[in-house]
Order: sequence, then structure tokens, then C-alpha cells
Amino acid sequence: MRNLSIQATPWQPSQSAEMPRLALGESLVSLDECRFDDWHYQRLLLERKGERFCYLYADQRRDAWVLGVFDTPGQAEFFLALHNDNPLKVPALKLNTLAPAVRIEQGMLVYPHYVGVYRVGFKSYLVERAGNTTMQAQYIDRYKTQMIGEGGEKELCLAVYSHFDARLRGCKMC
Repeated sequence: MRNLSIQATPWQPSQSAEMPRLALGESLVSLDECRFDDWHYQRLLLERKGERFCYLYADQRRDAWVLGVFDTPGQAEFFLALHNDNPLKVPALKLNTLAPAVRIEQGMLVYPHYVGVYRVGFKSYLVERAGNTTMQAQYIDRYKTQMIGEGGEKELCLAVYSHFDARLRGCKMC
């Protein structure tokens, strides 16, 4: 069992002067932020079609990353503790946009989904849409690929982390 603790400041509601609009069928539950060293974290909790989605983002200076999407804030807390302990322990997508990852543009809440290439060290994972509601994840090692699974954002986030963690530990039985 890991002995992890969150070293970041407590979560605080994000300071926004306006209530943002969201995509059809989405409602904002909360947008919070905290800090650790020179990292700034955002936790976005949404409800979409009756289901909760908890996104976790990190940014450092001008760069931003998606750390994951989860069922509960508790799962996001575990990833926050992992990232506080060592950022290389969390597969993260480096975004092509400037920090912060979640922002309000022209009154609309803009946030990245769990799609793209996730890199940790020399390991890469490709998460892409495979249909309207389905996504797929693959492990990439040099010129070889291995299918990890298909499903929704949350399922693939945990599948990518499980695969990465098993490889990191060197044994799937450990």
C-alpha cells in the first residue's frame, strides 16, 4: 500500500466574476483550485446527462496538462497526491493551449477532455474517439502498439493508469 498524502493547499473555489455557460446537457457542480510548489491545479466537477465527471488539471507557468477524469473527487485526490509525490507517476496530456486548462472564453466554460497522447517518461498512451460516445486507448512503445481498451473517458483514464502502474512496478501480479 502506498503512503501518499496531498501536499497541496486545500481546494478553494475558483474566482470567476461570471457564471459560465456550458454545453447542452452539462451543468457545473464546482470549479476549484489549489497549489503546490510552482504547480497550480484545477478540479472541475460537472454533471452530464445525470452522470458526474471530475476532471483534474495541472499547470506550471504557461504549460498545462490533463491529469485525468474520474467518478468522484476522492479518485482525483489520489491522483493529486501521486502528482505531488512525483509528476512522473501520472500519465498526463500536455495541452497545446496556454495555462490554465479550464477557463472562460466569451462567457463559455472551456475545458479539455481526456483525449490525446499521454506521455510519462518514454511510455506513451494514445486515447482517441472511436465513435460518438466510445473512445479507445492504446499503449505505444517505439513502433509497437497494444490496445488497452474501449469505453468512456473515466474508464479509459483508469485503464491507462492501471496499465502504466503495472508496467512501472514491473509485474502485473504485484
